[in-house]
Amino acid sequence: MGENKKIFFSTSPKTRSMFPAAFARIYQVLHKLPVELTERYLEKTKNAIIADWNSAEKDSFYKTSLAAIAASDICVFETTHPSLTLAHFIKHSLDQDRPTIILYQENTSPFLLEETGVVGPMHCEYSNIDLEQVLRLSIRDALELPNAIRFNCLISAELNRYITQVAKAEHQSKSEFFRKLVRDHQKNNQ
Repeated sequence: MGENKKIFFSTSPKTRSMFPAAFARIYQVLHKLPVELTERYLEKTKNAIIADWNSAEKDSFYKTSLAAIAASDICVFETTHPSLTLAHFIKHSLDQDRPTIILYQENTSPFLLEETGVVGPMHCEYSNIDLEQVLRLSIRDALELPNAIRFNCLISAELNRYITQVAKAEHQSKSEFFRKLVRDHQKNNQ
């Protein structure tokens, strides 16, 4: 599976306190995988302590988590209970081009995280029965994702015809032609 790969895992502290058994199982799976966790604060901190955090402790957790996301190869979030901070973490993960796994309990839907049809987070529903299997398989699939990012943009029909003609004349796909244009521009502007 991902020797030397780093995984960030987080959830909202409230979700962790609501479902402690599920989180114990998640951490158990993560510790058995050949990966390194970049964030273990929630795992090690008792719920009562988190409930009493002051502003400085919340800020520290937030900043530490953002750094841990940036240092990770994959990010996994348990999103059964909505959290604005968790949404920020997910956005940061996607902004960092990290494969992002959204776990949530069956019969719930991650708040404001519906799939959009574009490259984005992997949505993975789990039950009390299949939690470990869903987690392992989703991490395996995320590790196998190519390092390529799909880029879509809207262009006029006229520009599309032109790109099609030029790419065909150069015996390339439109994607290859576009990548070459960007690389040439990058090389000329360094």
